[in-house]
Amino acid sequence: MKYVKTAPREERETIISHDAVTGKWHLYTNDPKHVRKWLPRIKNFDRIEYNKATQKPVVIEGDLSESNVIISKKRHLTSEQKEKLFFAKKSR
Repeated sequence: MKYVKTAPREERETIISHDAVTGKWHLYTNDPKHVRKWLPRIKNFDRIEYNKATQKPVVIEGDLSESNVIISKKRHLTSEQKEKLFFAKKSR
């Protein structure tokens, strides 16, 4: 296991690339929030590094397994739409 310090906020990055020949998506991230999100979706790890104090992964790199990568414009909701979503979630 390789140990590293968690990257400072201003140095964190997430890079997702697509290889048109193989059709695979490749991911690198050193942002702990993104590490937690993408960790279960990595099929073959090229790299995984841990924080020594927490023993949690803080850097991952590898090919995504059967994942759809979707980049979309951020939604801007009106007050009414936000209220409707809030009550819909609350009623579940």
